[in-house]
Amino acid sequence: MIYLKSKEFFLNSATSITTELREPQQLFPEHSHSFEEIIIVSKGNGIHVINEIPMRLSKNYVCFVNRKDRHLFEHVDDLFLSNILYKRDKLSTSIQIDKYLPQQLGETVDWFIDDQTGVRVNYIIERLNIESHINSVESRAMSELLFQQLIVELWRGKIQDMNTLSRDDRIIYCMVYMIKNYDKPLNIEILSEHAKLPSRMLTNALKKMTGMNFTQYLHFIRAKNAMSLLINTEKSITDIAFLVGYSDSNYFSTKFKQTMNKKPSDLR
Repeated sequence: MIYLKSKEFFLNSATSITTELREPQQLFPEHSHSFEEIIIVSKGNGIHVINEIPMRLSKNYVCFVNRKDRHLFEHVDDLFLSNILYKRDKLSTSIQIDKYLPQQLGETVDWFIDDQTGVRVNYIIERLNIESHINSVESRAMSELLFQQLIVELWRGKIQDMNTLSRDDRIIYCMVYMIKNYDKPLNIEILSEHAKLPSRMLTNALKKMTGMNFTQYLHFIRAKNAMSLLINTEKSITDIAFLVGYSDSNYFSTKFKQTMNKKPSDLR
């Protein structure tokens, strides 16, 4: 596995923040690093595998990666993303920012932001991409201020209340809803009614954003969560099948194999 060191990316040892803009992101093998990272997707789709658990990437997805994580990118399709690299122990911002950064094991480290937040975030990243590559005390100070603004925007821009969203944001909200309710009975009609969008529009939009139709994306989310349970718990395959939304463990095994190219038993 590749291990990336700070000196390969940061200007010098005094620098606490830098950027790596991937337009597009290429396939990248499993790696870890001596710094932490925020991944923000602006376009396209692909799969990000972190600690062996895959996540389907699409527009406005945000993920925090810490120093202990192993991750890789695969099946990328015109995937544009921004990598914000930072050394938490070197930050010297004037206000307490830890509340906006994932802290504890099991705490949510990924979410979607709405389009308006995405516009503000992209503007911050453009400025940060300039300042973080200038070797001066003033630019280091400006980089930290921009980083502080960035993480607050990412935090408050989480998609949570559908009633305040535009049509495009409602599509992303549907993806969030599926991620949170994958263990319940779901179909495109339920999702369409929930989002107050025509089912055909929703179907086409999901395909465009994720590269999968509704059914494929639902099986992917269920398989992702099942993989986490298979790796991190001692629960039986039958129990895991029920926990992720299947009433038949054989059907679960079939769909898991189709989605992940391996059987649940292969992880045991």
